[in-house]
Amino acid sequence: MPGAFTIGPNLNSPISSNPEPDAQTDAVLVAQARAGDRASFDALILRHQDRVYNMALRMLGHREDALDVAQEIFVTIFRSLDRFEEKARFSTWLYRVTVNRCRDELRRRTTVKHTRPHSLERLTHGDPERRSIDPPARGASPLQGAVARETEELLAGAICELPEDAREVLVMRDVEGLSYEEIADVLEIPVGTVRSRLNRARTLLRERIRPILEMES
Repeated sequence: MPGAFTIGPNLNSPISSNPEPDAQTDAVLVAQARAGDRASFDALILRHQDRVYNMALRMLGHREDALDVAQEIFVTIFRSLDRFEEKARFSTWLYRVTVNRCRDELRRRTTVKHTRPHSLERLTHGDPERRSIDPPARGASPLQGAVARETEELLAGAICELPEDAREVLVMRDVEGLSYEEIADVLEIPVGTVRSRLNRARTLLRERIRPILEMES
């Protein structure tokens, strides 16, 4: 029975910036973790925690929920390592677990009264947690920085309001940078379905953020 996993403090940006961890090193760490080496599992957490948290944040729209879900995901992974099929990439399996856990949380919200708002309004009006966005580039004026943060927050809110299946493919492709084939493996759907869902997601997102673009033009 594992103790509590600590998701590191460097998980403030909602957009992944780290390269995809290589599958060969993951496979070695998984094998060592299966043999009882807790340090190897901790290394897996460090390699993947940003992506798990960032995806959960984009899917759920709330930092506390994303942190809670990320903790639960790694506990699930720890308990399920023996069932991991080594012919698959560890990252694919981890994304699949993340997607499924986020789906569970979103569905729970439909049956249990959820006290936290998860809407565009929440992300853009006076919430102290809105400071989850990367700071503006060095040299930007205070006004430019404020506009950049506001635009990013509006974009994050618009993504959170997309339908679940559209949001999943958009986050994995345009935020996490997965290939169409990787997304198809994660969701266990044809590549053609990934492409059609992504086109729909991008169309819906453009419609939602059109007022922002018009204000900036």
